[in-house]
Amino acid sequence: MRFTLAAILLLGFSLGAQTAAPDMGAIWGADWSAKKLDAVMALYTPDAVFFATDGGRFAGSSALRDFFKKTLATNDPTIHMHRVAFEQSGSLAYESGSYTETIVSAGKSTDYAGHYVFILRNQNGRWLIADQMWTGSPVH
Repeated sequence: MRFTLAAILLLGFSLGAQTAAPDMGAIWGADWSAKKLDAVMALYTPDAVFFATDGGRFAGSSALRDFFKKTLATNDPTIHMHRVAFEQSGSLAYESGSYTETIVSAGKSTDYAGHYVFILRNQNGRWLIADQMWTGSPVH
């Protein structure tokens, strides 16, 4: 009887445990640099919100896709993201870090640096970006 109860409790705890969220910055950065729009979009919840460095706010998959598509159509980015902090509790997590990015637009190359924050939500066993915020400016 003790063995059965222990097995049931162990099974219950393991079924309720959340898997650790991946290094979303590394994944996002690789897909963004490769201009893989569909792969980037697959990282977001349908109701995700993106706060751009210029103060713009884009909410929902359609708005994000339109903004990202326009951005990638006129820019060739190479971004390197470095996760500095991560914390997870249940189905929510956050990741923050720094980044450097080189953007080539109309033949001109500009280097940027800044910081980012992702709020992540576990949906059906997948960690997705629910909110994303950036800071950044050109590096002189």
